[in-house]
Amino acid sequence: MPARTLPRFVLFSLALALALSFRAPASAEPLAGLPQNTLAAIKARLAKAQGSRGDMACVIIDLDSGKSLLDESGASLLAPASNMKVLTSAAALATLGSDFEFVTRVMAQGSVQGGVLQGDLCIVGGGDPNLSGRFYGDDPLALFRDWGNRLKALGITQVSGNLLYDSTLFGGESFNPHWPQDDQFNRWYCAEVSALAFNDNCINVKVTPGEVGQPARIELVPATAYCSVVNETRTTAGKGAALIDLRREKGANVIRVKGNVPAHGQGGFVGEITVADPAAFAATVFRETLEACGVRVTGQSRAHTLGADELPRFRTLIEHRARLVEALKPVNTNSQNLHAEMLLRQLGLAYAGKGTFKTGAAALQDWLVKNQLWDNGMVLADGSGLASANRVTARSLAKTLALMARRSDAELFVASMAVGGESGTLKKRMYDKRLKGRVYAKTGYINGVRALSGYLHGTRHRVAFSILMNGCAEGTGAQDDILALLAEALD
Repeated sequence: MPARTLPRFVLFSLALALALSFRAPASAEPLAGLPQNTLAAIKARLAKAQGSRGDMACVIIDLDSGKSLLDESGASLLAPASNMKVLTSAAALATLGSDFEFVTRVMAQGSVQGGVLQGDLCIVGGGDPNLSGRFYGDDPLALFRDWGNRLKALGITQVSGNLLYDSTLFGGESFNPHWPQDDQFNRWYCAEVSALAFNDNCINVKVTPGEVGQPARIELVPATAYCSVVNETRTTAGKGAALIDLRREKGANVIRVKGNVPAHGQGGFVGEITVADPAAFAATVFRETLEACGVRVTGQSRAHTLGADELPRFRTLIEHRARLVEALKPVNTNSQNLHAEMLLRQLGLAYAGKGTFKTGAAALQDWLVKNQLWDNGMVLADGSGLASANRVTARSLAKTLALMARRSDAELFVASMAVGGESGTLKKRMYDKRLKGRVYAKTGYINGVRALSGYLHGTRHRVAFSILMNGCAEGTGAQDDILALLAEALD
């Protein structure tokens, strides 16, 4: 799973640096075209990577002139994998705006008498994907603990009523029917979507060795009664890596942990597994954290729609705001599917007043059409690219990137991308000096698909590019080779 810890100052420091570096060099003139030898070398590398049965497209656009420098099968409809996130995140930033904020509220009904809230407490999800430890030293309870302490500071030590939770800002299916229908629902990249999301809608599982021949020790992070564990592990003699499998049944939160953990191995195992009904998960952990902070809830925890008729009876005790730009980097640097799907539903909410996949897809298509980025036949099956049914064009992706580069907030969008040889899904590739620190891009991987779309900054010129590969003989190595050839022409 992508690393969660990401201090806020890192995002904005990077954005500031990119705001300077992203500008065209003062002495640069628009690129008239790529040298013929460069074009020939790129086309030859594309052909070799494509093989006899693959489908491939490559589009390169000069950012200074807007001119297309290369368009190989740019209109071909191909599966983009996670390059779908380029379209979703671009539309979100352009439509919602860089100042957009997700708002999560803790609300109360009734008065406080003698430390007791004489009524219900309600946590209302606002579609914030970062209610987690991502900005808090990887401590998933940091926010909830802060809220508990703030409630206590307001004089509340007990809630006589229920803990309500409202996740109705988003509707429709929580698990996309186009996603894998096997046991991959356990994996972090298949987390259910909810307007009240917590810890990426996953729970971490830490497994450490016990006595040889005995079960290993298992710890849930955060510790919660929401999930139970069936321990089918064994501590073995010797060294080596732990081999652990995490599974649960659909709709259930009983986690079956199987495998062997060497007593003198490499420190055990840390993994994660999705939870069923993530809004209930968030509410359960919030309640447990409140009680740890000294705020006891007497009643039940239950789902509730805070309707317009009863809203006047509730007052806001805590309002947590998070900026949209803080959600973009996990999407494009670490390829966080949940974030992308939640952004798509926010688009739908702004577009049609309903935060569903269908309204989100309609909003995304409308934005693409209005900006002349839509190609006939494109299929938007989800917002993250996990669905193999998605079909887009490399031309649409490259043109979207070029459009975003012309915006006044371009540096925020570029800053959301993985950086070649340095961060996210590009950290372990592009060490070539021609590419390291100069490629800002979104990767894409699903079965049979390898995609890469983003920006390449030369010393004299800058381009947007998209390379889509479906069923090809080669993958990421060929993409890097193509960009290295391109980089030489931009310096």
